[in-house]
Amino acid sequence: MNEHDSSHTPVPQTEAPPQTRTSGRSLFWVCVAVIGLFLFSIAIMDELAEFARGVLNILSPVIIGGVIAYLCNPIMRFYEHWLFAHIRKGNLRHTLSLMMTALSAFAILAGILFMIIPQLVDSITDLFNNYESHINNLLASLQRVINKVTSNLPVDIDISNIDKLGEFLTDIFGSTENLLSEIQNKLQNSSVTGNIFSGVWSGILTFFNAFKNFFIGLFIGFYLLASKEKRAAQIRKFRRAMFSDKTNERITEVTALVDDTFGGFIFGKVMDSLVIGVLTFLLLTIFEISPYNLLIAAFVGVTNIIPVFGPFIGAIPTFFIVLISNPSKAFLFLILILIIQQIDGNIIGPKILGDNTGVSSLCVIIAIVICGSLWGIAGMLVGVPIFAVIIELVKRYLESRLRKKGQPTDTADYYTKDAIANPEQDLHYEHAGLLYKYKHSRLRFRLRRIRQYLYTHLGRHNPPSKKTKSKNKGKDTDKNNHTPTDTTPTE
Repeated sequence: MNEHDSSHTPVPQTEAPPQTRTSGRSLFWVCVAVIGLFLFSIAIMDELAEFARGVLNILSPVIIGGVIAYLCNPIMRFYEHWLFAHIRKGNLRHTLSLMMTALSAFAILAGILFMIIPQLVDSITDLFNNYESHINNLLASLQRVINKVTSNLPVDIDISNIDKLGEFLTDIFGSTENLLSEIQNKLQNSSVTGNIFSGVWSGILTFFNAFKNFFIGLFIGFYLLASKEKRAAQIRKFRRAMFSDKTNERITEVTALVDDTFGGFIFGKVMDSLVIGVLTFLLLTIFEISPYNLLIAAFVGVTNIIPVFGPFIGAIPTFFIVLISNPSKAFLFLILILIIQQIDGNIIGPKILGDNTGVSSLCVIIAIVICGSLWGIAGMLVGVPIFAVIIELVKRYLESRLRKKGQPTDTADYYTKDAIANPEQDLHYEHAGLLYKYKHSRLRFRLRRIRQYLYTHLGRHNPPSKKTKSKNKGKDTDKNNHTPTDTTPTE
């Protein structure tokens, strides 16, 4: 038996190298297949994009319905779990909550449309009808500025060419007569008329197609809300049948992360843009910047939804509106917009979206560029939460592998000893708000030392901290007679 055992002991050692070579070859061929599939997808990128657009066009009502249901679900949960929580019958409570959710959504949408749209149309119409007089006022303002500047100069400067500036601006913006005559000349050409008619008809069809998709999506969204518990049970049944318990846990974890990231970011961005729009309108009205304050505030608020590039997209066109309508307030308008954006970036935005979003400025720009080129304005909006989810998943995966290896998971531990950059600032300050920066800055430490120095030299005790106040809050009152005790400091 010993000889037999000794003769079979080296067998596993001789079989190990072939298994290693086989696994290495399998990994090699898997990598080759992935690279080949990637190159093939690049070669047929146009066909894939066209196919994806067709699929999205077909599924657009379902996608719109899902978005509507997702956005209205918090409102319905408020009615179910707060307003109608005393109703014991589940069906009645569910029906009332659904009806109130539909009424609330329609009321909010109708209120926004009826309050803003008429005034926006009036502002745009007035701006289009009176833009020539606005240009003349702009030229007159420029003339006055040039006269003031040249009157203090020791040499005479010929400013007779100011009329050429008027001609130049007129050529840029055109005049009503020239615009109408050009349209009439183009309409007389049959080929141009056909192109215009086809373009107009295509635009009408696109509008009605979008309206149809939105109308169908509205019904799908509220149908999903009405049967959300049933759909959730069906999804859980499918997952339980198809995946293991560990995989289901992972899916639940990823789904919760996506929900928190997308829901928090979209809701926070909408609220932040609403606050910025209202604040812009109030400041423009107080300083009487332009007769089109509502139009400017609406444009600034809507474009503020787009991260990073939104403030620039909103500020440049609105500046030209102010420059044409009220040139004397153009510089003040730029100062106000700069102040509003600083308040938004350092106070309002971090308070609504959180002090630390977890996505650096570089990742935000990359996300906007990539997703914006793929899906336009919608891609700019959803690009940041998509990258936030990807970065968080990669971070959790890497940290789990590091913990298995017994290595530290904090990125600050991987900075070299001779690194010039401060890890705290690199990892947190870049996308943190002003309050976060102040709490973790040297300025706060120095101000605290100055305050302690002043208290010491004034003969008073150091001011108690918040923790000391909370600990001593219950000690200032006698427990037996509930009368305040003497807390006068002894010398």
